[in-house]
Amino acid sequence: MRKIISVFSVLLMFVLLFSACGNTAGKSADITGYAKNVSIVGREIPTFQVDKNGDFTVLQFSDTHLICGSTKKDTKTFAAMRAQIESVKPDLVVVSGDMIEGNNNKSKYNKKTALEAVGTLFEDLKQYWAYVPGNNDGEMCGTSEDVAAFLSQYKYCILADEENLTGATQYVIDLKDAEGKTVHSLVFMDSLARDGNNQYDFMKADQVAWAKDVLQAKKAENADVKCSLFFHMNTPNFANSGKAGAPYSAQYNPVPSDFYEGIDGNAALDKVLADADCVGLVSIGHIHPKTNYCSFLNGTYYHVVRASGYNTTKTPGCVKITMHTTAQNTKDMYDFSEIVF
Repeated sequence: MRKIISVFSVLLMFVLLFSACGNTAGKSADITGYAKNVSIVGREIPTFQVDKNGDFTVLQFSDTHLICGSTKKDTKTFAAMRAQIESVKPDLVVVSGDMIEGNNNKSKYNKKTALEAVGTLFEDLKQYWAYVPGNNDGEMCGTSEDVAAFLSQYKYCILADEENLTGATQYVIDLKDAEGKTVHSLVFMDSLARDGNNQYDFMKADQVAWAKDVLQAKKAENADVKCSLFFHMNTPNFANSGKAGAPYSAQYNPVPSDFYEGIDGNAALDKVLADADCVGLVSIGHIHPKTNYCSFLNGTYYHVVRASGYNTTKTPGCVKITMHTTAQNTKDMYDFSEIVF
């Protein structure tokens, strides 16, 4: 009897998986193996120029958790994103993970059509956007590497990876002034998903070493440069910023003092960022807070953006981040504007 139950359980799992990765509108949902044929290692990354005042505007979305790109809530999410992009007119959009729903057995689930809908949105708007994966993006019907490879077909999608480095995406976008000098750098990392025990994973030693090398290189290029980092899952310093940091402003919610501790293994990255002495901002998603959070700790802003998808919350939103690259100190270098859809 136990063997029968065991066999039945395995069969049921495959049935559910097949259902989730089945066909919607005649298109396969499964992009598994896409990265084997499409490499993003060394993919060209554009540079951007700050305006005459040294300013640069980022609109950051996170945790849209799309089902197939055409459900009622997916459509509502896209309409809100489009409205904000057209209103803010950012220099760059950042999507910081969990763009696609993870383990989902709904018959409407279709990873491929969801990704196509995202890519089409930005192509239609002619809007450059930078992407890093979250823990949900690669959970089924294709890994995070497959997702990144699939998105690389879109002209306005910015992403790349380093050879033999853990994770799906690691890359840097440099911001230049009118003379072509790098005055700020945006660093994007894959904070991975879950480990073999189904616990949240942490960024590995090779990724941390890469970040250290990047920050040192930027400082060597311009001693006054500041860097902003974007990834999905938090580090211990987010909790520390809630306990010992200063609120960004009276009008913007600080990181709570009892903030989720995060992934202990990411303490190694926190140390590298602190030692580099050039990191002005670390901004993530993942937490799905009811409001955006931002606190300042030891020369760095720690920012958490609320979920941007109606599949995740009834009150989604995003953040407009204005970077004043000519500011004399890090605290004055950023303006954060919370947007609620």
